[in-house]
Amino acid sequence: MADEASNYFKSPPSSGFGGTIASTQTAPLDPLDLLTSKSNSPVPALPGDYFDPASLNLDLSNEEQSKMAKSIREIFQLEEEPEDEDQAMGEGDEEPEIDQDDQRRRTERLSNALINLNQLWWSGYEHMDLVTECLADGSRDPRWRIPLGDSGILNLFLEVMSTNSLIQPLKIQVLRLIGNSCADTGKSCSSEELFVVLTMADENRARLVASNFMPSIILQLQDAALIPFAIPVLYNICVDYEPAQQQASNLFLSKQLIDLISSPLFNNSRAFLGYTCKILDFLITQHLAPENTPIVLLKIAADREFPCDMEDFVSLINTAVAYMQHEKFQKALISHGGLDTTLVVLVDSYTRFDSHPSIGSSAPDQDDAKILSQMRTNLNQVLSDVSALPEFKKAYPVVSSFTSSLRRWLSSPQLQLQVCACIMLGNLARSDEACEEFVHTSRVHKPLITILTDANDSQLLHSALGFMKNLALPAKNKEVIGNSGLFEVLPRLWLLDTLQQIQFSSISLARQLVNGTFENVRRICKRLSEDTDSPAHMRSNLSLLIALFDRTDVEPIKMEISRLITAVCRVCNSYTGREPKEMERIRIKFFTMHPDVGRPLGFMVSQTKWPVVRSEGWFVLALMARYPEGAQCISDLMADVVVFQPLVELLTGKDLIEAKSPTPSTSASPGSPELTFEGQTPESVQPHAQAAEMARIDRENALVLVSELLKNRGSEMAVMRRTLFEDLLKGGGDLVLSYREAKPNWGQKPVPIESRRRTGLNVQEVAAESCKVLLD
Repeated sequence: MADEASNYFKSPPSSGFGGTIASTQTAPLDPLDLLTSKSNSPVPALPGDYFDPASLNLDLSNEEQSKMAKSIREIFQLEEEPEDEDQAMGEGDEEPEIDQDDQRRRTERLSNALINLNQLWWSGYEHMDLVTECLADGSRDPRWRIPLGDSGILNLFLEVMSTNSLIQPLKIQVLRLIGNSCADTGKSCSSEELFVVLTMADENRARLVASNFMPSIILQLQDAALIPFAIPVLYNICVDYEPAQQQASNLFLSKQLIDLISSPLFNNSRAFLGYTCKILDFLITQHLAPENTPIVLLKIAADREFPCDMEDFVSLINTAVAYMQHEKFQKALISHGGLDTTLVVLVDSYTRFDSHPSIGSSAPDQDDAKILSQMRTNLNQVLSDVSALPEFKKAYPVVSSFTSSLRRWLSSPQLQLQVCACIMLGNLARSDEACEEFVHTSRVHKPLITILTDANDSQLLHSALGFMKNLALPAKNKEVIGNSGLFEVLPRLWLLDTLQQIQFSSISLARQLVNGTFENVRRICKRLSEDTDSPAHMRSNLSLLIALFDRTDVEPIKMEISRLITAVCRVCNSYTGREPKEMERIRIKFFTMHPDVGRPLGFMVSQTKWPVVRSEGWFVLALMARYPEGAQCISDLMADVVVFQPLVELLTGKDLIEAKSPTPSTSASPGSPELTFEGQTPESVQPHAQAAEMARIDRENALVLVSELLKNRGSEMAVMRRTLFEDLLKGGGDLVLSYREAKPNWGQKPVPIESRRRTGLNVQEVAAESCKVLLD
């Protein structure tokens, strides 16, 4: 962690910190003059009794000053020899051990040197930067970091940093010392030791935070030559230490960093973009960053004049994504036109990196490819959230230059560009008007069908299916989409047993398309082969779904197939756009080709997990019973006790075993009105209906079912079976009568709310949303 940053505190070879650096600043005044002057920026009173100038000898000769400086430099040369030869072997590459006794000894050495440092400072020692460089070099050794703080030397140099007119070489060495002292120990450790290591590093960070000298460090960002030192220092101070992050945030460090990296002042320090991004990451939770933060980061990543390498590119995008997870920055991205830049960086992630193999390799590095892929996924995730905002819909209509770019991406060979386009365009398709414009004007369903034909990636398939399901909701779109070859594509997805969410979503899409659409019902029931000698002649796409129903044990998939079949049966039994004779022929063909259609319908009305779906099943069974061919299917279905029992419970309120045939004296009260259900139109339950209302509708639909079943099949039933259905009809009628008598006392009937819901597309949640549609 922090020890990596500390490597940047090494003196650059070209710097020559031996005093040869040419300072661009005015030479400082003599410290003694600063002490006695009336300047607004005097030399601070350094901590401790040693720092009282009155107690110091300020009239030191050059020789005395040199001796003091040498004694300080020699502190770090007095390392102990190993106790024995065995101890020294094999330890050259390992981090030094840190123990309390050793630290106390080192702290004592540094404490003894503190008075000399104080003497040199107040004497105006002209080579103070060399002494500080020695201390900064020593602080690179983890064993000296805590002693530097405990001895008071760190506090001394924090005070020094707050003074004005320091020469630049001294500032550099002070920054190095502060940064290295706030780094962790750098020691490899187990998880149990990690807390101890971080706590040791936090001791010096706590000193810095308590001293309130962080503004002095942040101020150094205004000097282009000090930026390479100040940024790593701030990183080491803030990493894994929340009090420092809080203080830095309150000082608006994020704004200063954003202003810095977007200014020419930063041009020669772009190697520190990665650490700048990490610091910005630390400050996210404080929510004090300017709202244009992600936009600035994205623009730097997309900058062609100063192109960054892949590592910095990924850091910039990931940090921008981290900020864009908060709504404040999402809305700013839309209002400031930053979404166009996001499209640029997504394209750049392919054109600038994926197309260029790593040096010495014939293919891009696999680790780099994974990093880029994860970055694109993260960016798509947050873009899905952005595109779900109302502000996005207002800023970007269906027909615009921005959406035109996204539509082109649907045909891109790059996976994540296709995913991004599906999600963002899909979130625009949240109204009938938008969906109709997408289909009838933009013809966007065409490239989507191509994706569903060719794609194998689950993420892309999820996104494309979610978009297509939104497009399939308006009645005006259903036949157009169905006529575009989609029903020839969907069976491939129904066979993806290892991708059950894809199976579910593709079945749900087919259900949306057949709802109330006669032509699409014909397409899904069309023979797979016109060859009369082929087994496929008596099979259809619906047959494939019934086969999937039989082999899968995934309840949502079984239920969605059942719902699709009810949608088909509903059209076959209620469509009025054809002559009755032709509809009769169509129904006979349907039941002939699909003799096992009853199993999914039986599952639908016998399950208890989804009451609304169960009600939908009773409604469709009541519709089917009105015609002889449907009544035959239901009569066969009622032979299954698993289906017959819920019918009995629905009509009598009793378990099948407890239910008894009502006698004429108990089946109806004298003078009670006669209830007739023969020929009555079944009533479809409304989503979100109250439980009592749903039970009433289910019971009346079941009575219609039994009444129509007796009408169409009663003459062919065995006497006992017919009597049983007649008794159920009488007993259910009593319950309905009781309901109707009590209903006026219930108060006003609740008004059903709008049931249609469009799927919000989200790259991580689109599959879960598909399951939620189950109750739509």
